[in-house]
Amino acid sequence: MASSLFIQKMFDDISFKYDLLNDLLSFFTHRLWKKRLVSFVMENAPSSVLDCATGTGDIAFMLKKKNISHVEGIDFSGQMIKLAQEKSKKINLEVDFSTADIMSLPHKDRSFECVTIAFGIRNVEFLERGLSEISRVSSQSVAILEFGQPQSKIVSFFYFNILRLYMPLLGALTKRKDAYEYLIDSSMAFPSGEKFIKIAMKNGQFSQGRFLPLFGGIAYIYLLSKDEV
Repeated sequence: MASSLFIQKMFDDISFKYDLLNDLLSFFTHRLWKKRLVSFVMENAPSSVLDCATGTGDIAFMLKKKNISHVEGIDFSGQMIKLAQEKSKKINLEVDFSTADIMSLPHKDRSFECVTIAFGIRNVEFLERGLSEISRVSSQSVAILEFGQPQSKIVSFFYFNILRLYMPLLGALTKRKDAYEYLIDSSMAFPSGEKFIKIAMKNGQFSQGRFLPLFGGIAYIYLLSKDEV
């Protein structure tokens, strides 16, 4: 696992191409996946949501459009937060964005009814600590969208090799070829499906956990819930 400093600097450097990156890694379907995530979140009609690893704010803005009264977005990349804040002004949606680290969230216990994180949990240097923190600040549920490994070995082989064909182009666009190598390699190695659920249930105060494969397992939605107290 790469260090937090490497990942933070990487996302600062590629922030201006971040949306393009998600397009390429998801074959231009990540927006549909994010809408699916938001639809699951809205089943419980939360009044407050913290969107971790918010990036340029996609999930946070989708949630705010659902008339959730309080939405916050955090990311440990200052450049990502700057882009999210600029986008917030441009589209006239009020979301509180700030720089923070998932492994040490500056929020009180059970501060939000729901916590979301899209394409960010695999970049947490110490996964167990990150899961513990997002569980701590949630009173009801956590919803996660993350890349993983396709369930078919044939699909997995072609998917990751096609992504590697992008490498020269992405390296030229951002001058950070190593960043894209890391993002692809981390997707190949990150525990997905049932493996991730087991890790989450062990390190968070969750009573239930389930997952939904997307595009044959290129990505997964994880839904983790807590007993009300």
